[in-house]
Amino acid sequence: MEIYLADLHSEVGKVFHFEEDFIPHCEDISFIEPVHVKLKLVNLGKEVLIKGSLKTKIKLVCSRCLREFPYELEAKIQEIYLWDIPIQRNISPGEIIELKDEDFKFVLEKESLFLDPLVEDIIRLNIPVKPLCRPDCKGLCPGCGQDLNLGECECSKKIQVDPRWEPLMKFMDKKEGNR
Repeated sequence: MEIYLADLHSEVGKVFHFEEDFIPHCEDISFIEPVHVKLKLVNLGKEVLIKGSLKTKIKLVCSRCLREFPYELEAKIQEIYLWDIPIQRNISPGEIIELKDEDFKFVLEKESLFLDPLVEDIIRLNIPVKPLCRPDCKGLCPGCGQDLNLGECECSKKIQVDPRWEPLMKFMDKKEGNR
């Protein structure tokens, strides 16, 4: 998706509001709903401030039970882009330089802004590292692989003890038998 900024570039302090639904081109993210983007763009002279929010619903896989589930994703957006300002430096290999603020900002090379990379980055940064279908998800049985959210399995009824702990279990059984 592209926003044309020619009108915004005309005067400092000018504000442009943008709101739209679209689906970014992310092959590995499955969208249930389009991404709703609401932005405010402000011309700050040499820079453009982009502030706003996005909201969407995507499919994720639970890290415990491996089931797909819908996930509502909401995130804030705040970025600063530079108008096309050539940054020229003659840097020789091994030379130590001091970085300036503009070295950490995106540069607008045209009178337009492609939102796809910005939106994709924000979505990826806001997807949980270990997504859960629900906070109390029980996951899968390590013995037979049954989804424990659906019910107990035969494996969980048997007490499985690591063979290295068996002498301690025998000691505990013996101790409890003396009471």
